[in-house]
Amino acid sequence: MKKRIRKSTVPKTRNAGTMTESQYFSRIRSILRNGFRYYKPMMIALELASRPSQSANKRLKKEYQCAFCKKWFKRSMVQIDHIEECGSLSSYEDIVPFIKRLTKENPHDYQILCKKHHKEKTNNYLKSKKNDNRKD
Repeated sequence: MKKRIRKSTVPKTRNAGTMTESQYFSRIRSILRNGFRYYKPMMIALELASRPSQSANKRLKKEYQCAFCKKWFKRSMVQIDHIEECGSLSSYEDIVPFIKRLTKENPHDYQILCKKHHKEKTNNYLKSKKNDNRKD
């Protein structure tokens, strides 16, 4: 059986013809998010949502409260959420506004959500964004 090679309908104009525009800006977005992963106001927001562990597990030092369901979780089960979405990054004009939304200085511009509720919030945002695009 021969392997079929798909030809992309989107031109690969970036990185010596190996990336589409979307892939290029997606990479920039990922690098920016990763670079600000330990941004101080975000870490302060995380600290504000913590308490000493009430668990029987003595190795677990802190627990973090989900802002939505108010349950307590270990660190690996929560994520830091931007209350105002960072938005899309699909052109050079989007870079500065994206960085401004990504790096808010007030710790109260962030909330701690369990993974379940963070995923729900993100999916709802993406659905509403998709619906807004359909209306245009």
